[in-house]
Amino acid sequence: MTRSSAGGAKPPGEGARLYAPEFRRSAEIGSFNPADNSVEVLWTTGAAVRRQNWVTGRYYNEILEVTPEAVDLARLNAGAPLLAGHDTDLRAVIGSVVPGSAVIRNGKGYARVGLSAAAGDADLVAKIRTGIIRNVSVGYRLIKVVVTEQADDDDEWRVVSWEPFEISAVAVGADPGAHFRSTSAHFEPCQFVGLDLGTASQERTRASTIAELAESAGEPAFGLRHVAAGTSIQDFRHKLLELLVEREAPHTDGVLVTNFNGNRQRDQQRASAIQAAILHRINPTNALPDGAREFRGMGLIDMARDVLEAGGISTRGMNRQEIAAEALMQRSSGMHTTSDFSVILGSVVSTSLRAGYESAPQTFRPLVRETTVSDFKEVTRAQLGEAPRLEKVNEHGEYKRGTIGEGSEKYRAYKFGKIIGITREVIVNDDLNAFGRIPQMFGVAAAQLESDLVWAEILGNPVMGDGTALFHANHNNLASAAALAVAPIGAMRAAMAKQTGLDKKTVLNISPAFVIVPVELETKAEQLLRSVYQPTNANDATPASMRRLGLISEPRLDNGVVHPVTGVAIAGSNTAWYLAASPGQIDTVELAYLEGNRGVYTESKMAFNTDGIEIKARMEVGAKVIDWRAFQKNAGA
Repeated sequence: MTRSSAGGAKPPGEGARLYAPEFRRSAEIGSFNPADNSVEVLWTTGAAVRRQNWVTGRYYNEILEVTPEAVDLARLNAGAPLLAGHDTDLRAVIGSVVPGSAVIRNGKGYARVGLSAAAGDADLVAKIRTGIIRNVSVGYRLIKVVVTEQADDDDEWRVVSWEPFEISAVAVGADPGAHFRSTSAHFEPCQFVGLDLGTASQERTRASTIAELAESAGEPAFGLRHVAAGTSIQDFRHKLLELLVEREAPHTDGVLVTNFNGNRQRDQQRASAIQAAILHRINPTNALPDGAREFRGMGLIDMARDVLEAGGISTRGMNRQEIAAEALMQRSSGMHTTSDFSVILGSVVSTSLRAGYESAPQTFRPLVRETTVSDFKEVTRAQLGEAPRLEKVNEHGEYKRGTIGEGSEKYRAYKFGKIIGITREVIVNDDLNAFGRIPQMFGVAAAQLESDLVWAEILGNPVMGDGTALFHANHNNLASAAALAVAPIGAMRAAMAKQTGLDKKTVLNISPAFVIVPVELETKAEQLLRSVYQPTNANDATPASMRRLGLISEPRLDNGVVHPVTGVAIAGSNTAWYLAASPGQIDTVELAYLEGNRGVYTESKMAFNTDGIEIKARMEVGAKVIDWRAFQKNAGA
């Protein structure tokens, strides 16, 4: 029996190094914070887990030391991923650790994890938010282990140095005996103190050699099975060769079953590199990672040939048209993966479209409050009134009951979209315009659609829930026509402050936060609000409080807008101007997206009738002014 150095004598084999796989342990998801879409995660308690030594076959209890000195938190605090079930596919990333949030407290590991807002992750993230998925499993690497061997075959492995590198949402509960191994079985060198390896030297060589051979062939699980079965290195080489031959054997229709390289991770890295190279060709300011440099000088046909060859499809003797057609073909075998050329091109188009959407100017953003709706049905937004006044209660008297007034505004989200087609001719002609400028223009159009929705609400003067137009004398928000100047701004500020609640009694004291003008008045507004010089007439001086107002200038106020839903043209005015409150003080305009689909969303499919692929861009959004008391309008002069 060999004891660890903690027992006094220096144990044999101290400092020995061995290759150990990455491990997994179950833990728990904590509280969800809707403000930043994040969850608190308890990712380790250090509880003992019973495992089997894949080198010697002996069982042991692994105990993690959970102290700041033992745990290297660098990778977690750098923003390590939150995965779905330890899947290393990029599509399995459903969040990331908030940088700097991973800590060790009282022998436990905690971190805050930000959740994905991508549409494809909505279902899984929703289950985490609502507490249906409550468990996580941390992936970690052993660095130093102190081993104490026991006569009863249950050794103790105390991990005194280790590194967590990912957290995964899992279905298995926080069972101290539950653990997962990585399907990739990545092996890392680890220092074992107190483990006698004299009789296990050959076994260790056999196991590590088999693991490395299996990893290089893209069959790590196959290697682990033969490590456990005691297969010799020579026999394993024969069995691995048989597996590869069988894997690459053609079907009767001549289509190969799987990728020749057999390494899904390398395929995905190639796909990412090609995508980056295409985006760099479209716009040289886009980053060109090291892995993408080998594709920098290639045209689309050359890239398509590379992907086909990597997938085991020979392009010898094919002309440009045939290569393009083969690269875009949807396979009946169902083996289409993220490395396939059509998927790469679809991703490039989506990236360009998203870039156009995010770069388009949207002046309305400070005015709106974003929210989500679960479907396309009409939703009702309550316009809460003021709380009832407190009244004097006499000695031995009873408290009187009060009610809170409530108004309502109704609206719904609508679906908008268009389809972009990529044909075989686009690839043959190496037409990067189809992947760069055109999708970017679609993205800009999507952003313009949101702007049209919001400004149509303000310009269109819609009827509110009380049956009166948004800007109306009955709402005390339609000022006497006057040119933009200090005096009319002051009068409108006073009118906004004097707005009352639904009981027509309680004064709300609303303060304007923005002056909204057509571009025709932008320079004048800047002079009025930003000038530091005193005018000749002291009565025309701009008060300091007024200079703190934000300025929003929007050309739709000059030119008008066509309502995206009704198609009705709404006239503009180059003299009318407005005051608006902050959405943090009172409801202004609500912009609602279908749950999980903020902004523009894309998806692609094969287009059999055009011999290419189609990318569908869609938005599911609606807008509505919620409270007239947040606005003041002046027709100008």
